[in-house]
Amino acid sequence: MATITTTEIAALLAGAALVSLAVIWLVGLVPNRARPSAERPAAPECHFLFRGATLIDHDAGALWPEDSDAADDDWSRFSSWLGFRFGTLPTDPLSITVGKPLTFDSTLPDDPARLELNASAHSLRATLHEGGPSCPAHLHEGRRRLMVLDVPKAALHAAPQPVWIHGTGGHLIWQNDAARAFHPESIARMTAALGPLPEPTETRTQRISVPDADGAAPDRWFDLTVTRMQAGHAFYACDVTALVSAETAQRDFVQTLGRTFADLPTGLAVFDRAKSLALFNPALIDLTGLPVGFLSARPNVMSFFDMLRDAQVMPEPKNYANWRSQITDMVSAARGGLYQDCWSLVTGQTYRITGRPHPNGAVAFLFEDITPEVSEARHHRTEMDLRQAALDHLTEAIAVLSPDRRVMFCNAGFGALLGIDPDSSIAETTLRDVIAACQARFPQTTAWPALERKIATGAATTQSMTLADGAGRLDLRHAPLGRGNTMLSLCHHAAKGAALMHERTG
Repeated sequence: MATITTTEIAALLAGAALVSLAVIWLVGLVPNRARPSAERPAAPECHFLFRGATLIDHDAGALWPEDSDAADDDWSRFSSWLGFRFGTLPTDPLSITVGKPLTFDSTLPDDPARLELNASAHSLRATLHEGGPSCPAHLHEGRRRLMVLDVPKAALHAAPQPVWIHGTGGHLIWQNDAARAFHPESIARMTAALGPLPEPTETRTQRISVPDADGAAPDRWFDLTVTRMQAGHAFYACDVTALVSAETAQRDFVQTLGRTFADLPTGLAVFDRAKSLALFNPALIDLTGLPVGFLSARPNVMSFFDMLRDAQVMPEPKNYANWRSQITDMVSAARGGLYQDCWSLVTGQTYRITGRPHPNGAVAFLFEDITPEVSEARHHRTEMDLRQAALDHLTEAIAVLSPDRRVMFCNAGFGALLGIDPDSSIAETTLRDVIAACQARFPQTTAWPALERKIATGAATTQSMTLADGAGRLDLRHAPLGRGNTMLSLCHHAAKGAALMHERTG
């Protein structure tokens, strides 16, 4: 094995030092891109080059707004695309002065972006400056957010209600398919009809009519809701044309009912499902004397009947503590179509109150003045009682038969003579029952079997029969009264000896 001398060791150390210096020098020659840099990249920019209103070049890649809502020209799409951040841009790019760039700062909070418009003799360069550097994580997050927004955006576009958004400057920045189907003048008319737009955190809804663009169809009605958002104002239009038509038809129907019931003598009070007075006619005022102002204020059921009680148009309740429960029961019975009552007032008048159910939970009360009917019925009853009293004082036994040969009424003498109780069996007593009772009471005569046949002839007959075994004499008479009615009269004359014996025992 060779031995290394001290001289050789010194030479090796010197060579190693030279190699080290050479490596250090070579490393210093490596470009900076091969080494990680601590410097941050410049803020990203995006450029758009226009010639007139036509886009001739850009470096935005696939982010150029091909599907923008403003479809007139490239410059309009560009202005609409950026409007929510930079407000209203010039409508005509040729109006920008050459050599005088325009700068627009973002209107959104905490957004340092700006837009520069620099016009030259033949073109216009728009430069979008973002406020910070971009990195893969930022780009990924942006794409993720766009993906998340695609679903609600598609749903909003397909919504049947028109939806659109105006920027802070009042310009249109987005609208869905239903809003795009409208004539632009209709959108502008609805927006202008709202007046001053709401402040932040406020929402306002207003019903607005929109005439047909051609004038061929009737107006359409919308409940337009506008709310303030960060980018501007969002508008939501809900088509309520069918609802307005139904309300108009209902109002016309109520007016027709009012005109129809205006001349009726029956008072009408209709309460809706909320128990408020929805309809009344003049007859109700005449019958109740309630003030027109009170009825026009649409009182509820309780207030209405309380006012009737105060005006003495209904009987005073015996137990005022149960008054409201009685009114509730009355309304419930009326909704079931079961309520009817007669009120005898202190004025001597009599009202008939009828409750009837109406659709959708409403209820109607009918007020009728039946005082003449009640008076006539009472008068008729008095006459009937007087007639019956006169008949009962006759010595003859009298009965009146209907055309079907049933006993309509008789006097007390007839019942006593034949043993018939008029109050219990008169309604079911027929001529044959009468003949059977006569034959049982006076079996001595043979006139009874022929009586039914004689009455059927309709001729008046008077017959006096002497009864056997000293039972006296019986006068039988029947006479037609018209319309098939017949009067049957029996008069029993007892023998003188029997009559004297009756007087002595009496």
